[in-house]
Amino acid sequence: MKFPNAVKPLRELAGMSRSELARRVGITPQALGLIEQGKVSPSTHIALRLAKALCTTVESLFDPEQGAPLDLGADRLRRERLALAEIAGVRVARSLVDSAQPVPSDGLRDESGRTDWMTPFDGKMARVFLSGCDPALSLLAAWVNRLSRACEAVHFLATNRDAIAELESGTTHIASVHGTLDEVRALAKGKEWDIVSLARSRMGWVVSRHNPKRWQVEAGFRDAHPRLVNRPSGAGARALVDEALRREGVSPEEVDGYDIEAKTHHEVVRAVAFGGADVGIAHEAAATEEVAFLPIREETTWLVIPRANENHPGVQQVLLLLQSDRFRRDLAAYGPYDVALTGAPVSAEPNRLT
Repeated sequence: MKFPNAVKPLRELAGMSRSELARRVGITPQALGLIEQGKVSPSTHIALRLAKALCTTVESLFDPEQGAPLDLGADRLRRERLALAEIAGVRVARSLVDSAQPVPSDGLRDESGRTDWMTPFDGKMARVFLSGCDPALSLLAAWVNRLSRACEAVHFLATNRDAIAELESGTTHIASVHGTLDEVRALAKGKEWDIVSLARSRMGWVVSRHNPKRWQVEAGFRDAHPRLVNRPSGAGARALVDEALRREGVSPEEVDGYDIEAKTHHEVVRAVAFGGADVGIAHEAAATEEVAFLPIREETTWLVIPRANENHPGVQQVLLLLQSDRFRRDLAAYGPYDVALTGAPVSAEPNRLT
């Protein structure tokens, strides 16, 4: 049985020898050779290390359905799939590599033949970009696409920090961040941004169902020595990991897997479920029956919207959906999420919602 992958071409593109990549990943050059030849399938833990070393995702390396770039350079650019939208009067093109949603298969090629657009941009379709890591954003985008023929939503994966950076650079319409009201207020301080509640939910430790390391029951990082799967710098989950390490007096260098980053909450869950890691922090909505979820804290996901974007038809469709009982029921079941304040704007008075 063959296990096709893009490890070798990406390694060569990065200018790394087989020995160098093997050293970074922590395996022998011979084992890496077998992986590159498709003769063996690496464990989840090794796959995550390979993806990090090659600055890509596990899906891009090993999932043929994701269109792994087995031939790179100009040919790859000619096939790149983009979505085009208008943000505050400016046309913005974004690569669908960072999209959390399945890429449509019926894109249309532009006149130059260089770019495979998701759909043509002719002013008739109001495309809205949503940036953030909460799984609820994909559900929200799906509802927009299901109900509206005039609007199309695309969810782009981003950490809290990156979502806000995209908002500031004008490359997204709506950014989502999860945290406390005070935290999101600090982000929006002095800016012409409005803040709306999406839903309240829980972040927590994800461990295997039988919790063999006795995580958070009898032992922590210092005693259990678990293999961690982390989230990228700027993610709320990573901040919670760092907080836990500080409480225990453990440095990141002492934790196996601290530098192994999962792009999504779902990737964290998969890494633990399939034995690639012992523990990670993820959103409860990403947890499955294959893992145990140990809550850390409740927090709200907020939608941050520049006032310059509020009249955009796609943004208006999102705000209408937040008031829909049907959407709220679906969101509550999808999470679980607490939707009591879904759609509520932040009031001018600190620590209160209208």
